[in-house]
Amino acid sequence: MNGKAPQTILTDQNMCLKEAISIEMPISKHALCIWMIVAKFPSWFNAVLGERYNEWKAEFYRLYNLESIEDFELDWRDMVNSFGLHTNRHIANLFALRSLWALPCLRSHFFAGMTTTGHSKAINSFIQRFLNAQTRLAHFVEQVAVAVDFKDQAAEQQTMQQNLQNICLKTGAPMESHAASILTPFAFSKLQDQLVLAAHYASFQMDDGFLVRHHTKHEGGRKVYWVPREGIISCSCHQFEFSGILCRHALRVLSTGNCFQIPDRYLPLRWRRINTSPTKLLQGSSSDHAERIQLLQSKVSTLVAESAKSKERLDMAMEQVSILLSRIRELPVTSQGVSDISLICRNL
Repeated sequence: MNGKAPQTILTDQNMCLKEAISIEMPISKHALCIWMIVAKFPSWFNAVLGERYNEWKAEFYRLYNLESIEDFELDWRDMVNSFGLHTNRHIANLFALRSLWALPCLRSHFFAGMTTTGHSKAINSFIQRFLNAQTRLAHFVEQVAVAVDFKDQAAEQQTMQQNLQNICLKTGAPMESHAASILTPFAFSKLQDQLVLAAHYASFQMDDGFLVRHHTKHEGGRKVYWVPREGIISCSCHQFEFSGILCRHALRVLSTGNCFQIPDRYLPLRWRRINTSPTKLLQGSSSDHAERIQLLQSKVSTLVAESAKSKERLDMAMEQVSILLSRIRELPVTSQGVSDISLICRNL
């Protein structure tokens, strides 16, 4: 990671981990894996709640998926009263740690959807293929790397074979075609779902932004803030911050405002196709600096991985990198950083 801390970390309910993360990586958002919490529910609550266990579990999931922290806390108290759980230590502990697991408290942080129980279970199943009580850390990391590399190669081949003609466009909107040409099939399907749903929403311009709500509703809605000149849009539902996919509310405002392409900053590198043109990615304003650096780091990581496969490759890489580094140091440090990084990526 070159000294860069992750944006988010998901762990089990280990207080030693919580303390260590807060000390070593204070800027990272630590969260508790909801799948690991839910897996303990039968032993925690089955005997206590008896026949009401399934009813309580359904209510827990409803609270877990709420958007407002205030609503969550109020409804949590109602749930405790309804099921008589005032003295239950597990309930008290869960509420004390709510900022680490409850979705209303996590929506402003990026998790790429990984807080859902389905994703967590899939990851756990994947890791169990390589891990047992006798597994050494180095061997575990090596085995995971091999498996991930195999999956990446398969995904790259699938992506290279796929093109715009064999993608099913559902709305006919220019934004949909634009997204289909850039995003991976997975990310595009998620965005496409939001585009389809956006057609069912109405937007009303307010003094400080837009109010967006479903066409069948007469109250409520989401607040969307849009600055067209700067290509900035945000929604009170925080879906983009949480998953990296624009929500139906923001897409509705973009459509109403005659925006025919999704702003570049809302097409994260994480969700772009592998064969997306580096030159196109680098043609942006200074606000795209972080994405350009991420692209460069990705290229360098690929260079290291490929070079390490043989002594001949490593020797060639060392020679070429030394030459390239000398050329870079001869360049002035100016606002032309974009073209400089573009040159580096082409040489890599």
